[in-house]
Amino acid sequence: MKQADITFIAQTYNKSIKLIGTLLESKMSDPQVSFDMFMIMHFIKQADGEAITLSSIADAQEVTKSAISRKIGTLLDLGLVEQNNDKQDRRKKYLKLTQKGIDLYEENDRIFREMLDVVASKFGKDDFVKTLEHINSILQIIKGTTE
Repeated sequence: MKQADITFIAQTYNKSIKLIGTLLESKMSDPQVSFDMFMIMHFIKQADGEAITLSSIADAQEVTKSAISRKIGTLLDLGLVEQNNDKQDRRKKYLKLTQKGIDLYEENDRIFREMLDVVASKFGKDDFVKTLEHINSILQIIKGTTE
């Protein structure tokens, strides 16, 4: 690969990650809640009342438990998430959204859906989905080179 290609990839990566993160966080209805925290809330909400642990969220997001733990600590402090012990194994802790967490999640979910609808309508839904599929394929290939 040529140096110009590597520069393009690095610039695209930096702009896209930083821009997406900055834009999404600027849309959050509560400035204390980062987009990463919203995504944790998303996984909890998608569990739809089923027991979900910090470990399963970390696995789904492909990050360390400690990275998730800090963010969950903040969500607990803000009263957006609650933690319950497993009745058989007290070491296991299950997460669920509080009513305050559900309300905040639903408000921000609506905001992000509207934003994504605009992107899909301007870029074309099929092209948008296909682009994301390509990105995921690239990520899987890169992940495979590090294993």
